[in-house]
Amino acid sequence: MLKDCLEVFEKIYSKEGEKLITDSYVLGEGSYVLVDKNGEIIEILEVDKRSSDKTGRYYDFAEMNYFSKLVSIDKPIDQKKVIHSNNFLSFFIKKENITNGKLTEDIIDNYYEILKDPRIKYKDKKKKRMYELAEDKYGKVDNDLLEKQKLWIKTNISSILELKKVKNGKNYLKIFLECDIAQYKRESEKYVIPNIYNNTQYNIGMNNTTYGLPNDNMGLNSKKPYLDNKTRKNSTPYLISLEEVMLQKKFFDFLYNKVCEQKNNIYIGNGEINSLSNDQNLDKKFSGYFLRINKGKELEVLDFDTIVGLDNKLKGLFIDTIIPIDYIKFKGSLSDNYREIKEISTLKMLISNIYFNKFLTNNYFSDPKDIKLNDFRIKENLIKSRGAFFNWFYKGDTTIIKQIFDKTSMELIKNTICNDYMIKAKEQFNLRCAILNYLIGGEKMADILNGLASSLREKINNKQTDKIENDNEYYFAVGQISSYLLSKSKSGKKMHSLINPLLNCKTDEKLKAQLQMLFRKYNYDIQKESKRFNNFSAMVLGYQAESKVNDNMLVAGYLYSSLIYESKKEEENKDGE
Repeated sequence: MLKDCLEVFEKIYSKEGEKLITDSYVLGEGSYVLVDKNGEIIEILEVDKRSSDKTGRYYDFAEMNYFSKLVSIDKPIDQKKVIHSNNFLSFFIKKENITNGKLTEDIIDNYYEILKDPRIKYKDKKKKRMYELAEDKYGKVDNDLLEKQKLWIKTNISSILELKKVKNGKNYLKIFLECDIAQYKRESEKYVIPNIYNNTQYNIGMNNTTYGLPNDNMGLNSKKPYLDNKTRKNSTPYLISLEEVMLQKKFFDFLYNKVCEQKNNIYIGNGEINSLSNDQNLDKKFSGYFLRINKGKELEVLDFDTIVGLDNKLKGLFIDTIIPIDYIKFKGSLSDNYREIKEISTLKMLISNIYFNKFLTNNYFSDPKDIKLNDFRIKENLIKSRGAFFNWFYKGDTTIIKQIFDKTSMELIKNTICNDYMIKAKEQFNLRCAILNYLIGGEKMADILNGLASSLREKINNKQTDKIENDNEYYFAVGQISSYLLSKSKSGKKMHSLINPLLNCKTDEKLKAQLQMLFRKYNYDIQKESKRFNNFSAMVLGYQAESKVNDNMLVAGYLYSSLIYESKKEEENKDGE
């Protein structure tokens, strides 16, 4: 799959060149200093987390920085790892290493001596040979310019930090010599070619071509023997040519720029590469490859998948007012603006806001300890379900979410009720029904509840006690009675958390026992002549459920407007409907 992605990237790169990478390059925090060939400072650019201005020489610095960075901190020119640039035209160092004395004249001298003749550093014959091939192609270093630059650095490196335009801190000071960007590229290639493979010990020659193990997203050493393919004569996982590995490096550099822009979701197909943030979704149908990337010490590919027929348009997802909410009195997240959901991006936002307190969108791959959610139950369900939501929202794969959404959403609704957020619980229930109907289908919950409410309304208003017909009607009635009993609490604040023992019941026997406890607690405020309550309780206590406790119907009955408190006028209106 990586090879297919590289084919798409190569076609785009062949048209746009290095601009494909450098135009989206994000400079890290630090001070960027441009010096002309006479030793005069002509530009200082300060970059911090709040920097957003990319005018002026920003992209000039971006190009020079890109061609001057190390392949890896484990492959420096300076063996002391104090200087972090790769050629004599640039000089990268952490500011603190200047002030604390780690940068010495010997380190500076050794840095430039190695750049003058890298054979000093490359003791390995294969790596030395690769450098010589690069030198044959790009030419030897300009010794006069190198010596001039070394002298300037040794003379000025300490005083630069005293300039007003240079801010103190623990970030980088990066110094660049003003010259043609082609020269930067040539000097960069002379460093990159000998260092681009994971380790030259795995290199082999075949038909005048070098093949080796790429460094990107691959580590192989004596500490990782499990990566070896022991069944092959050459146990290295895979080997690619120098031309291929150079292209792969540019591809990973391109991806690294995207993750720095917080565009972690990459879609490659139809001759295009689309890079999107978590808040974005493709606006067209897609078939191809998907990569989820992350910024670590290097670029990390967390997920790689093939996608066929992804369509982020939704058809047939309607949110019905199953549990009525008076949005004139209460502020909510759904309201009348979300009766039909047509875009996966809208649904994604609603699910994150309504079920996960807005924590889902940016925590699909976060370490659990880094998710700052105070509610343990929400955090627990987020961690358990986020992979399924991610596959649905970004890959169009509903396989897992169909299996878990019923249980996950109900656990979250119960938690919301126990925390006394009743408007939110009603919105969660309404959204849950819409999503389940979209994913799984079946009879609409609105029709089911309206039928149950109509049937029970008639029965509790009869002069003679009627009977419950089925389990759905029974559990809905239990929810209604529970809500009514808790409404009798004389506490200044109605605590819906008191319903928690009922919500946790697994058998009908325990459910009836909990109802009787609630009745004994609040019966002092229930009139003996209350026909509706008496009919309700008699029907419930006289019914024996055949199925296990139906949380869905119980919660629906609890959240539904009370049939016992319903006025005569409301009752007539409902019956008319």
